[in-house]
Amino acid sequence: MNSVDYLEILALDAVVRASPQQVSCDIANEAVLLSMSDGQYYGLNEVAASIWQLIQEPRTVLSVRDALLAAYDDIEPAECEQAVLRFLKEMIALSLVTVT
Repeated sequence: MNSVDYLEILALDAVVRASPQQVSCDIANEAVLLSMSDGQYYGLNEVAASIWQLIQEPRTVLSVRDALLAAYDDIEPAECEQAVLRFLKEMIALSLVTVT
């Protein structure tokens, strides 16, 4: 299954990881990414930067969601899950996240 297929169905048990084809750095609770494949820069807000930090090592989508729920107690589980899936799908589409 290629990355385009995961845009349609990204399961909670899918394992995601930051692509090796990027460089990132943390800046004041946020992050900046540089895609080595297309030379584009991307800025991440605090929550997206938290996800980015979590996926520096392979993790399931479910474990990413659970880590965010533990860190941010003011978000509903369903809302958190949708935000994580939306972010990961966007990063997959940009080839910044790989799925195994």
